[in-house]
Amino acid sequence: MKRFLPLLLSAALLGGCLPFGGKEKPKVQVPVAQAPPKPSPKEKAQGYYQIAVAYLNLGEIPLALNYLYKAKKLEPNDPKIYNALGLAFLKRGDLKRARENLQKALRLKPNFSEAWLNLGMLYEEEGNLKEARRCYEKALSNPLYLTPEVAYYHLALLDEKEGNLKGAKRNLALAIRNNPDYVPAYVEFAKIFEKEGDYGRAQDLYFRLINLYPNLQYPYCALGKLYLKVGDRDNGVKFLRKCVNVNPTTPLAADATRLLEEMNE
Repeated sequence: MKRFLPLLLSAALLGGCLPFGGKEKPKVQVPVAQAPPKPSPKEKAQGYYQIAVAYLNLGEIPLALNYLYKAKKLEPNDPKIYNALGLAFLKRGDLKRARENLQKALRLKPNFSEAWLNLGMLYEEEGNLKEARRCYEKALSNPLYLTPEVAYYHLALLDEKEGNLKGAKRNLALAIRNNPDYVPAYVEFAKIFEKEGDYGRAQDLYFRLINLYPNLQYPYCALGKLYLKVGDRDNGVKFLRKCVNVNPTTPLAADATRLLEEMNE
C-alpha cells in the first residue's frame, strides 16, 4: 500500500489543477510591453533642426549652431539646414561661412526663396546692392514662396538707399498686399511719408498699426513725436505716455520718457 502512496499524491495534485469537467483552463495571454520605435536618422535630424530654429529665433546663436551641426551630420543633403546655418553665421557677422552655407543650400535647391533672401541680406550688408537686388528678385521668382512680403520689404529698403522713394512705396504696397499684417512695411511706409512731409498719411498708418497691434510700442512713440513736430503738444504728450505705459523698460520708453521730462511732463 505504501508504494502506491506517491502515485496517489501525484494524481491528487494533478486532479487539483483541472476543473470539474476535466478540461484544462484556457491560458491568459499577458500583453508584452513593447519599446517605442527608435526615431530614424531623418527624424532625429528634423528634431535637432526644430530646436536650432527655436534658439535662432531667440538669438541664441551658439546653441542654434550646435543643434544645426548635429542635424547636418545626420542629414548632410538637407538644404534647409544649410540655409539655417547661413542665417546663423549671418547674424553672427561671419559672412564667409554664411555665404558658403547659403550657396550650398541653393546648389541643393535652386528655387529656395528663403536662401535667396538671406543671401541678398548678406550682399546688402556688404554694400553690394546690385547683387542684393538680384537675390531678392530671385526669391520672388518662385510662385510658391510663402513670405514674399519680406522680399518686397527688402527691395523697398534698397530703393530708399538709392533715393528711389517712388519705387520704395511701390514695393512696400506690394508687401502689405501680400501680408496685410506685416508690421515692418507699415513702419517704413510711414517713415517715407514723414520724409515727404505727408504727416496725415503717416499718422493714418501709425493708427492702423495700433488697431492691428494695440500692444505694439513703436507707433505710440512715433505718433507722439509726429504730433510734437506739427505743434500738437497735447496729443504728443498723450501718445508718448501711452508708449511708456505699454512697456516702461524698453529703449523706446526711455526715449519717450526723456522727451516728456524735457517738456516737464
